[in-house]
Amino acid sequence: MAYTGATTPNVGTTSTADLLRDITLDVLQAFERTTRFVDLIRVDQLPEGVSAGSFIVEGKEDTNDGALAEYPAGTQVNVNNGTQDEIIIALDRPQYESRRIDRWNEAVARYDTLAMNIRQLGTRLANAIDRKVSAVIEASSLATGLVLNGNGTVLVNTALNGGLADTGVALDRGAELVETIYAGVATMEANDVMGEIYVGMSPAEFQFLPQSLNIISADYTSNNGGLDIGDVKMVGNATVFKSNNLPATAGLIGLMFTSESAGMAKLWDVTTDVNPQPEFLNAKLINTYFSNGVAPLRPQCAISIKNV
Repeated sequence: MAYTGATTPNVGTTSTADLLRDITLDVLQAFERTTRFVDLIRVDQLPEGVSAGSFIVEGKEDTNDGALAEYPAGTQVNVNNGTQDEIIIALDRPQYESRRIDRWNEAVARYDTLAMNIRQLGTRLANAIDRKVSAVIEASSLATGLVLNGNGTVLVNTALNGGLADTGVALDRGAELVETIYAGVATMEANDVMGEIYVGMSPAEFQFLPQSLNIISADYTSNNGGLDIGDVKMVGNATVFKSNNLPATAGLIGLMFTSESAGMAKLWDVTTDVNPQPEFLNAKLINTYFSNGVAPLRPQCAISIKNV
């Protein structure tokens, strides 16, 4: 009978932790989620000795059609205050995950157990950060703006209610998504948001965009995508992408945002170290960790697209 200890990484889900089966696998499969949100927000890289990041939020000055002051000759000018605010984002406690590799397991395995686990841990933590950022972008869409800036927005399109079981055909559902994205872009521009706009949605929802046919070539790839590759680059001057890291909020279809919607104070990126553990018969301990803090900045730069 093969040894069935609880030592990681050789714990299988279909082999009841049978070491013999796990270590003799010839083919390893690794599916990595693509991180998207984390690279699209403002980042303040902190040096050692600093526990929080500082982000300046500039307010809107031209908010109405009020007349400017007239200057009577020989009088002192009137001075007004500007509209700015500072948002301090503190670091969260470091988050981590660790695994231990037994030396004998590593020696008899027919694959590089160390490299495999470092890759898996790095991917796990990178996506944890991505989900952390997407959750804050959603929170920004629900927040109140500072210094005369607009609030976050929730766009509800009930025609999208029902998810993939919707009775409408793919073309109709894609058209509804296009219409909602255009409405979101108009909402941002009405709030003087002129930065590059991104729209993230799940692959299950994204698939309807190229099938709408009114934003791509019906036969072959054009500059904006095509049916052949099942991709769309932009809708209404907003860059669209698919992600598996959206918040699991009921009714959430997608997130529209600019880089100003949220900020990250970052001390450590995903970091991995491998340490010997002689007390565990020369085992190796893999630690992967990061340290950052994320918070909303400018709510008028974030929109939640929902179906309820």
